Amino acid sequence: MRSLIALTLPLLLIAALSIAAPAADDVPYAEVIRLAGPVTLTRPPSTKVINAKAGLKLFAGDVLKVGENGKTQLKFQPNTLVLIKENSVLTLSELAPQGRTRASLTAGSLIANLKEALSPGATFELETPTAMAIVRGTVYEVEITPDADESKPPRVDFYGYEGDVEITSEGEVFHLTAGARLLFEYGVLPQVLTHTRVLADIMQMFSEDYWKNEAKNRVEGEIRSHLPF
Repeated sequence: MRSLIALTLPLLLIAALSIAAPAADDVPYAEVIRLAGPVTLTRPPSTKVINAKAGLKLFAGDVLKVGENGKTQLKFQPNTLVLIKENSVLTLSELAPQGRTRASLTAGSLIANLKEALSPGATFELETPTAMAIVRGTVYEVEITPDADESKPPRVDFYGYEGDVEITSEGEVFHLTAGARLLFEYGVLPQVLTHTRVLADIMQMFSEDYWKNEAKNRVEGEIRSHLPF
């Protein structure tokens, strides 16, 4: 009996520390491909927070948080890549690879890279505090900047790099194209501007070499932080 209890307790402890995932094998999911720095996952209704790792599957309802100096790359089915930068919060609201995939970015910034055009009727939607992007095949970036007055909505910038992105805000529809920047700011009419960011530099962030250099720089930085001079 004592040996049975001794074997059972560790199993119960492991179960208590884990976050249950949907049981069905055919449940749509996104996946953590790469990450650096602090990245955590919460799976409501559970309030437990776990450290994310490469290969972790994400399901509808999951909340991913990227801390200071962190970043992560996700893959949404069938072949959409998303790079989430530091101090970001992303909620996966709905995952339907052949229909509507929807996520909500409430803080921080991300780059969406739809490597292939989605099938007819399928969309990848990203909600922000002031606008929503609806796309089927393109590359764009979103940045959310908090207002100095915390009672006001944050500023939201959309940067177009390739293709066309449909942006909706308060019933109005805008089209974000390559080289264009859309600015949504509290108390100001939406502004259509331009930017000088380069697509090649953005795409480099999705490469294996970029992440290898990122890991190398972090290791070197950690070593330097422990040197006596």
